[in-house]
Amino acid sequence: MIQQAYRAARLFLHILAGMFLLVLTGAIWNNKTNLVKATKQWWLGRTTHLLGIEVQIIGTPPQTVDGKGLLYVSNHISWIDIPLIGSLTQLNFLSKAEVRRWPLIGKLAQGTGTLFIQRGSGDADRVAKAMAEYLNEGRSVLFFPEGTTSDGRGVRRFHSKLFKATQYTQTTVCPIVVHYQIAGYSHNPVAFINDDEFHLHLWNLLRYRKIKAIVEFLPARSALCTLQEAFVRDLQQEMSVVVQQRQLDAVSTSIQWLDASIPAAQKDGAASF
Repeated sequence: MIQQAYRAARLFLHILAGMFLLVLTGAIWNNKTNLVKATKQWWLGRTTHLLGIEVQIIGTPPQTVDGKGLLYVSNHISWIDIPLIGSLTQLNFLSKAEVRRWPLIGKLAQGTGTLFIQRGSGDADRVAKAMAEYLNEGRSVLFFPEGTTSDGRGVRRFHSKLFKATQYTQTTVCPIVVHYQIAGYSHNPVAFINDDEFHLHLWNLLRYRKIKAIVEFLPARSALCTLQEAFVRDLQQEMSVVVQQRQLDAVSTSIQWLDASIPAAQKDGAASF
């Protein structure tokens, strides 16, 4: 409990520092500058560290071409996916509208260029156009085509509407697969699902000294807007296969994780999500 409180205090101070950096870097007036982009990436990386996440990267983030931003898509397990991926490459996020109302976090997201979508409101076309504008400005964008989080054991059906951004501008799509492993647990405390409350979920995560996250960058590809449905379906299948392979890999290497997490009484293998 004391250790949890200490880690929570450090994280809270880090969030307050982020609010200060919004002003110091001028992000609240212009979030497009290189200073803001670099500061945001550093801040997200520090957040990942404070959460006790050990990151393994497979593949390499692609380089932008002709000044255009990249369109990243990822499977979605938790709000942790955002600082995790954002610490590895400079990009902007598409988030559910509810995040804008989260204390402090919402202000940070809005101030650093996050786009917001109201789910179930027919908002997808407007957001797709906004994403295309970002891409044309050389700002990469990440969105989660499942439209919601999962327990990480599979990939839900992709919603194709937001891929319409590729109809408004020519861009490169970069798929990402995120995978978590925690030693000694058969459930997935990382997953932010059902009716989880953010503050309770965060407090529970701070119990774990170490969470391993694998971030795999799959080959980038051009999106053919004339074959959008087939493109999205094939992409979902490809990412699903990678998720299944990561689970198999985790089973074969679980013995390496016996001392990685708490409590000690539950050292019976590695949970893989």
